[in-house]
Amino acid sequence: MTIIVTGGAGFIGSNFVFHMLNKYPDYRIVCLDCLTYAGNLSTLEPVMDNPNFRFVKESICDREAVDKLFEEEHPDMVVNFAAESHVDRSIENPQVFLDTNIIGTSVLMDACRKYGIKRYHQVSTDEVYGDLPLDRPDLFFTETTPIHTSSPYSSSKAGADLLVLAYHRTYGLPVTISRWSNKYGWYHFP
Repeated sequence: MTIIVTGGAGFIGSNFVFHMLNKYPDYRIVCLDCLTYAGNLSTLEPVMDNPNFRFVKESICDREAVDKLFEEEHPDMVVNFAAESHVDRSIENPQVFLDTNIIGTSVLMDACRKYGIKRYHQVSTDEVYGDLPLDRPDLFFTETTPIHTSSPYSSSKAGADLLVLAYHRTYGLPVTISRWSNKYGWYHFP
């Protein structure tokens, strides 16, 4: 199986790369990352010599580069960790969030349709659900909580999620979405 992991030089993506190469040593993992502020190529140093790993420095927004990679690798699956993140950054410059999180997602899904993949997985955020009051620990989000965004970041992620679901409904693209809460751990951005 060949899996393209976008944003694999980032905090969560790199942990996913390590996990997959350890648990499934016969899988081919192709990391597509443009190495923005959050990507750190040195994080992937332990796997750079692994014959089942390939690193490609390109943006998910570059349709030509993405198509070329899909043509070369014939992936079975795509796991999209690539995203602009952090609410404060999205307030300062919303455009880059729309470009990467929505347009980049559509570029990936178009390539998935064109080259026929078994699964596209969108890594999202619980921020698409909005805010929870700090004085109400009894409240929590569930998968049925309505989307109620509160920043350009969360709106761009919700837009990407809705686009993923539309590609499933319109084109039958096999998709899944996970909406995680904040994480902390090894290789976390300082």
